[in-house]
Amino acid sequence: MKKLLLILTCLATFSIAAQTQTVTIDWSFGSNSDVTPTTDPTNADRTIEVGDTVIWNYYATGTHTVTSSSGSTETWDSGFISSGAGVTYQRTFTSVGTNPYVCTPHSGNMYGVITVVPEGSLSVSTFEEASKKISIYPNPASNQLNINLPSLLEGEYTIDVFNVLGKKIFSKNTSGQNNKIPVLDWDDGVYLIKITSEKEGKSITKKFVKI
Repeated sequence: MKKLLLILTCLATFSIAAQTQTVTIDWSFGSNSDVTPTTDPTNADRTIEVGDTVIWNYYATGTHTVTSSSGSTETWDSGFISSGAGVTYQRTFTSVGTNPYVCTPHSGNMYGVITVVPEGSLSVSTFEEASKKISIYPNPASNQLNINLPSLLEGEYTIDVFNVLGKKIFSKNTSGQNNKIPVLDWDDGVYLIKITSEKEGKSITKKFVKI
């Protein structure tokens, strides 16, 4: 009974996806709403949820600001910041609305819009849809566990394995679809496998039995 309670507690803890996310914009000359494709890191438009944080990465050269424009739902001004390795400015958005912004000395070619939607509006993600097709086999297993990630899953993923006491006993970063984990030396029992998308900051937890 104690083991069952521990398992249920772990499942409740590890199945909770990240409630907030952080997105990054590469911020320098030419970073604006017109950059294509829209997935380019210098495209300065983002749609996020309430509570999410935007980081502007001063990745190139120049001295720039991140300043809200007239009509923005939220008002802010980073002040002048000189670019350099690791130099950033960040803001967490707390209100639903539209937030146009500029670099004040370079407003003609550095501008964007942060659109903030209610929390949960973007929860149906590529990861959540694709994660339904993750396969873990054989289960139970005694020698080797196979974890296959569907092709819809892109980017880097972390695979963490926890025992029923919540102790992490295995961790692996991967971008591959087929992942093999040796389990021969593990104790018999129930384990929790947590797979996390580095891109989306979301996780899914599955149960595995070692025999």
